[in-house]
Amino acid sequence: MSATPGDISVRERVTALSQLVGSMICLQFGSSTAKSLFPVFGAVGMVGLRTSFAAVILVCVYRSWNVMSWRALRVVFPYGLATAAMNICFYLALERIPLGMTVAIEFTGPLLLAFIGSRRLSDVGWLAVTIGGLALLLKPSSSTPPDPLGVLFAIGAALFWGLYIVFGRRLTGKLSAGNASALGLVCGSIVLFIPSFLPAMATGVTQPSMLALSVIVAICSSALPYALEMQAMHRLSARDLGVLYSLEPVCAALAGVFVLHETLSVSRICGVLLIATASVGTVLTPSKKPSLSDVPEAPQ
Repeated sequence: MSATPGDISVRERVTALSQLVGSMICLQFGSSTAKSLFPVFGAVGMVGLRTSFAAVILVCVYRSWNVMSWRALRVVFPYGLATAAMNICFYLALERIPLGMTVAIEFTGPLLLAFIGSRRLSDVGWLAVTIGGLALLLKPSSSTPPDPLGVLFAIGAALFWGLYIVFGRRLTGKLSAGNASALGLVCGSIVLFIPSFLPAMATGVTQPSMLALSVIVAICSSALPYALEMQAMHRLSARDLGVLYSLEPVCAALAGVFVLHETLSVSRICGVLLIATASVGTVLTPSKKPSLSDVPEAPQ
């Protein structure tokens, strides 16, 4: 039996924190690598490859064939469809705007969902902070104005992340977290098989080294982060998880700078930080209702 968050030792807590931060780093490294493969497979092709390979990996890790049935797939299908749509929008946005900006905009989906589910007066203030962060992110710049279509795709990813959370919560008690994630990716793979996976595989056959990198993307973007996150969830409180998840836009911005050599203006960096601050504030403000910290991280 796992220890409750309040009972763990300092060493276990540090280990759990390291696992969760490692999960974020792997996730953003995977997204950065995926973007570098867009010229080969295209954004939609990368979604098909990553989703399908990640589905195979997680089904094997969690032995999900033991619970796989048409009935189980029907139950998990809305969750899997929302996951696939979220990732398509995310990668299409990533193709047009920097990683840090994409993740920050997408992060407003679960953040606004938390606001909708709360009746606290303080959330009005945090919503204002979020809007201020978005204003700084999307403010036109004479040097690098954000691509409007990229921004729209990022907003789409935010909306589908919200649906991902709603449909994911409905699976509570029906399937374990590991099996729900694995079968959700299987459903996403089925939807993406003909329009996305097959064309990308046709390209990958002629460029096996690029295909191998797409497998690395699947591992870094889904399998490894999910495994690390599940370990951390057994040791950290919901509040700890929520605060740490708020670092994801910051990690994405740093990954964009160091891996993809993208640049963000000072005002846009401030926008990313404001959105992360709003998430921290939402999590740390006492509430009797579920907040962002109660929902899983999106498998981007």
